[in-house]
Amino acid sequence: MAKEKLKVLLVEDNPTDALIVKKKLQRDSAFDYEVTHVVSGENALLYLEKESYHIMLLDHNLPKKSGLQTLKEIKARNIEIPVVMITGQGDETVAVKLIKEGAFDYLPKGENYEDSIPLMIRKTMAEFRAKLESERLQKEIALKKDELEKTNEQLKELDRMKSDFVANVVHELRTPLTIIKGNLDNIEEGYAGEVQPKQVEILKDVFKTLNRLTRLVTDLLDLSKIESGKMELSKENLDIVELAKETIKGFEKLASDKNIEIKKELPESEVIIYADRDKLTQVFVNLIGNACKFTDKGIITIRIIGLQDEVQVEIQDTGPGMPKEQIGKIFDKFARIMAEKREGTGLGLPIAKDIVVLHNGRIRAESIPGKGSTFIFNLPKH
Repeated sequence: MAKEKLKVLLVEDNPTDALIVKKKLQRDSAFDYEVTHVVSGENALLYLEKESYHIMLLDHNLPKKSGLQTLKEIKARNIEIPVVMITGQGDETVAVKLIKEGAFDYLPKGENYEDSIPLMIRKTMAEFRAKLESERLQKEIALKKDELEKTNEQLKELDRMKSDFVANVVHELRTPLTIIKGNLDNIEEGYAGEVQPKQVEILKDVFKTLNRLTRLVTDLLDLSKIESGKMELSKENLDIVELAKETIKGFEKLASDKNIEIKKELPESEVIIYADRDKLTQVFVNLIGNACKFTDKGIITIRIIGLQDEVQVEIQDTGPGMPKEQIGKIFDKFARIMAEKREGTGLGLPIAKDIVVLHNGRIRAESIPGKGSTFIFNLPKH
């Protein structure tokens, strides 16, 4: 295998020393050396301007322009080359000064110093190339970071535009939906004439569709407020046990129609927390409603546990449950677990999670396929 060619610029005013160094390098098997010898710093700078070299061996004690002055000028001209300073002074203070001024390494010019030069060249080239590769990677990382930051800003702007668009569309939809519902209520009440039995059946279907559309619009409005940071909490001291009882009452008929038993495992005494009543009611509605949706002829258990600094709420059902890989998706916006079987916007659980998080709480789900699911959220009391 052909050896790698290495161009060396040797700056040495002593011809005998230069000849010895050349011979040492000719015998070294690490590289195919091409040595250019100059006797002064001035000549070295001229050669560096005309041609590139892999490494420079620079004698510290040169006439006219010293090795240190030459080193400083190389640095000032931004010439990228590892310089090994060969010095007759073994003083550590001198060595530190040489490294500080830009020397990559140094080699004391003691007896038989030339024996160490091939090893020094190998070491320097390995470290210099590692340094260049590290700098290249750092630049590449910095470039990628800038690109990612720009992309992230663009995505944030697109997300903001999307949220604004959704919010505007939702606001535009609410008014005509309100008008439609008002007119349908008037028709149902007979203000437009007697309503025939067949018309009553049709109106029921229309109301069902209208209510579903209204829920979608409400969910989208809540989502846009949360995403834009415009959802504000109006906190007060409230009894979460009483709030749960009030919410459960609203589901009794639905549960009865589906042969669902609602079990309440609630503390006998009140549990006071500092929270937004309406928003917390929405969390209960979304979670209990979700349990009712996925449970047929089963049991839904609402459990409240008062802890020292927080309260834990559990809504447990005996529905179909979920496999482990789906549990991590249920709080994603628009995720529809078992969507092919159930209606829904897919926003109820994400909104519940966002409201809990706004209260500095946390929420999670546990589920066993075929046995049901449990949604658990914790809220601080203060």
